Amino acid sequence: MKKKTIISYLAGVAVICSVPACTDLDEKVYDKLPADTFGKTKVEVNALIGSVYNTLKVYFSGGNYLALDEMGGSSAVTPTRKGGDWYDGGQYREIYMHTYTAQTSCVKNAWTNASESIGRCNATLLALSKTEVLTEEERTTRMVEVRGVRAFWYYKLVDDFGNVPLVTDYGDRNLPATKTRQEVFDWLIQEVNAIKDLCPERKDNYGKFTQGAAYTLLAKLLLNAEAWGVNYSGNAYGEVVDACNKVMGMGYALESNWKDNFCLTNEKSNEAILAAIFSNSDTDDRNQLMNRTLHYKDHLALGIKASGTWNGVCAQPGYVKLFDTEDPRYTGTYLIGLMIDRSTGKPVITDHGFELNHTVDVTMIPNTEYDGTTWGAVNQHDGARCQKWEFAADLTDAMENDFHIFRLADVYLMKAEALIRGNGDAAEATRCVNAVRQRAYGDKMHDYATVGLKEIQAERRYELAWELYSRQDDIRFGCYEQGMWPESNCTRSTDVHYRLYPVSQGAWQTNPNLVQNPGYPKFSE
Repeated sequence: MKKKTIISYLAGVAVICSVPACTDLDEKVYDKLPADTFGKTKVEVNALIGSVYNTLKVYFSGGNYLALDEMGGSSAVTPTRKGGDWYDGGQYREIYMHTYTAQTSCVKNAWTNASESIGRCNATLLALSKTEVLTEEERTTRMVEVRGVRAFWYYKLVDDFGNVPLVTDYGDRNLPATKTRQEVFDWLIQEVNAIKDLCPERKDNYGKFTQGAAYTLLAKLLLNAEAWGVNYSGNAYGEVVDACNKVMGMGYALESNWKDNFCLTNEKSNEAILAAIFSNSDTDDRNQLMNRTLHYKDHLALGIKASGTWNGVCAQPGYVKLFDTEDPRYTGTYLIGLMIDRSTGKPVITDHGFELNHTVDVTMIPNTEYDGTTWGAVNQHDGARCQKWEFAADLTDAMENDFHIFRLADVYLMKAEALIRGNGDAAEATRCVNAVRQRAYGDKMHDYATVGLKEIQAERRYELAWELYSRQDDIRFGCYEQGMWPESNCTRSTDVHYRLYPVSQGAWQTNPNLVQNPGYPKFSE
């Protein structure tokens, strides 16, 4: 297991993990986490806080946000493979074609992930407020960290679902009612502003919710406010620039090697602002991206031990074709081309008798359509696979790499976008984008003379592919209804109500006070 500064917080996680998950936004179950008695020692306190940070792993590990935020956008797709693999009741068809419903599995699961994480934060805050083993300074620091993680999860609910319950008191026994996106946004702005300067500083606090994470989250909220249709009384874009400048002055630095953000020891990156920490010894919420994307036989070409990969998600072809093939991020992000068996020097042959050749194009096989739609099966080897995060030679079941939820390159690009949208300094916006490009290419020969929103959107796509921003960016840049798999003939719905995901039927059945989002069928008894 990697040795990281966060390890002291995680030392007692097994203690709390033996307790069932705490309450979420749908249901109040008070016997699951003894928040009034747990936290009598510092080991227990660290276990509580460690369990809060562990919630960040599910953001990347479970595949639900990969579906909502990458496949629902223009970056990725999980096609149905020849033989029926990955049809999964049509949920990935629904996500790509924007026909998702209150019964779509990954939508339901993403809601549950966020709401249960918020419940755990609230339970931990209650325990921290009562424990007598902390000084008041320690109590304040630890509570603002937990409030920061809770704010992150509310940001995801506001982004993906819009209108959600707002629960901040673990002791409130009433089933919560739905609040408007505006109400939750207003609370988030107030909450993040309240904690941003109380959070720990960057130094020696990798993996914690620091001041850098708080200011980055504030920038995210304000940058998306217009696209979310919420009102803000201040100068949103100007304050995005201010927040980004604050982060850029905290000692973070763009790594000279772009791949250092995704290597096996990426906890050393000076670019990481907020991270979900993974280990190959994890038993729950493991980083299994390699399983989701690699073909069953890719291990023969890659020289890794992982032989039980699932052959699922690949890139939307049009997204890959945006890249300059000379951009190191092209080959650094995608596994493309003929796979050669390292032991024989010959092409790997699939069980269907094809050479294992990962083409950029993903072609549906005629007469394989499902459920009366245009969604058909594709060959098992089709599609560019994700190799953005380094694969260890001894990789078997889980990856060691951390996932950087927030990193500095994104902050540079957010600042540039806010400057352009706010009619600010275009030269400074260009400098910010070119700093990211120069790091990627290793020279200034590919600099932009000047940038507008088109160039900024493109650079975000090159830099942040697979990092769970595609849907959010596509909505903000006005192209969410398009998708980038035109060869599929699977036209997306153009109804704008799909810019919010529906509240799941299961969540409503647990909490009938929930209200369905506009455009979807109302809940009924």
